[in-house]
Amino acid sequence: MSRAPEAKPVTSREARGRIGVSAGFPGYGDYMGLAYARPLEAVGAVPLQLPYLEDVDRVLDALDGLVLGFGSDIDPTLYGGERHPKMTPHSPHRDAFELPLARGALERGLPVLGICRGMQVLNVARGGTLLGDAAPHPGGDWDRWDRVRLSVIDGTDPPEHPGHTITIAPESRLADALGTGSIWVNSYHHQAVDRLGDGVIPVAWAEDGVVEAIELEGDAWVLGAQWELQESWKDDERFLRVFEAFVAAARVVG
Repeated sequence: MSRAPEAKPVTSREARGRIGVSAGFPGYGDYMGLAYARPLEAVGAVPLQLPYLEDVDRVLDALDGLVLGFGSDIDPTLYGGERHPKMTPHSPHRDAFELPLARGALERGLPVLGICRGMQVLNVARGGTLLGDAAPHPGGDWDRWDRVRLSVIDGTDPPEHPGHTITIAPESRLADALGTGSIWVNSYHHQAVDRLGDGVIPVAWAEDGVVEAIELEGDAWVLGAQWELQESWKDDERFLRVFEAFVAAARVVG
């Protein structure tokens, strides 16, 4: 496993990179305090963990960028879907906070990075839908995911990730960061994007056709990645470029 780069010192000008992180409060212990903080800190940003506030405009006023993180399934009734046997418990409080938060950020042109569930939130926020189960797509290995989480807390080497290759579309924000062609990503999901929301553009696919990354039409920096980006940069430092591009866009807006 490659060594994680040291965090860059933050100057007063760079302190404009205030990144709100909305990732809920599941029973993951200290992992939630480490997972998104480390890559954002490594590129000089100031990550701020968000509680479930009712006034999302006040939240967004305080931010230069927004990360929508991983977590439990979105309630399918919110996008006209049906419950699925593999569905995880969902959080009505988180759904009620994040969907307006995502819509508000997009309306403002705020840079947004959606990771795993966060990519799905972006699609649903724009009127899209989700597949209840992306089988036989690899993913959903929750036992191994729990070992990954514990390795982060304990500072030990993680187990080998389940994963697959994706193909990245040229002339996309993802291609600007990672290049075109194929790249290996981890896979810990069973839901996936189904019908694309308004203005949502797919920019990466797994070999079985599952959409693995999305962007939005327009000039605002918006990217959704289906894999656990907060983990993949530790194994392949190229993924840190995604965080660098996101934070650079946030500083321009800020």
